[in-house]
Formats: sequence, structure tokens, C-alpha cells
Amino acid sequence: MAKKTRKVLKQQSQQRAIQQAQANVNTVNNAPAVDPVRPTAVAAPQRVAKVEMVTPDQEFTFVKSDVRKSLTLATVFIAVMIALSFVVH
Repeated sequence: MAKKTRKVLKQQSQQRAIQQAQANVNTVNNAPAVDPVRPTAVAAPQRVAKVEMVTPDQEFTFVKSDVRKSLTLATVFIAVMIALSFVVH
């Protein structure tokens, strides 16, 4: 069986989307009418997000530690390079 081209795959995808859209429209049209005066269910209570104030110092503590580690590593590498330059000469 030959591999399907992009054009064929795109057409099949579009056909599936059209079929799903038609199925969704059919289910909406066949749905029973709801009486707008009398609700069938009580609305769920809405959740309110709690906003916690974070200072920049708390927010970037991981950045400070990462920079400190990077500088330490760079210092060690520079020291090793200097030591090796004396060994080579």
C-alpha cells in the first residue's frame, strides 16, 4: 500500500472535521428544549483564585543560586587553565 500524500491526508482530515461538525449540529438540533424560566440544575459555586503576593527576592532565588554555581564553575575552569598553562610551558 502506497504512502498517502499530504494532500490526501489534508482532504481526509477536512472530511472528518465536516462530519464531526454535522454530527454536532444534529445533536444540538435533536436536543430537548429547556424551559428558560425554570432552571433544571443549580449552578455550581464559582471558585475564587487566591492571589499570593511574591516579592522579587522570593521569585528569583533559584536564579541567584544558578548564577552563583555558574560563576564558581567558571572560576574553577579559569584556574585550571592557568595551572595547565604553567605545566605546558
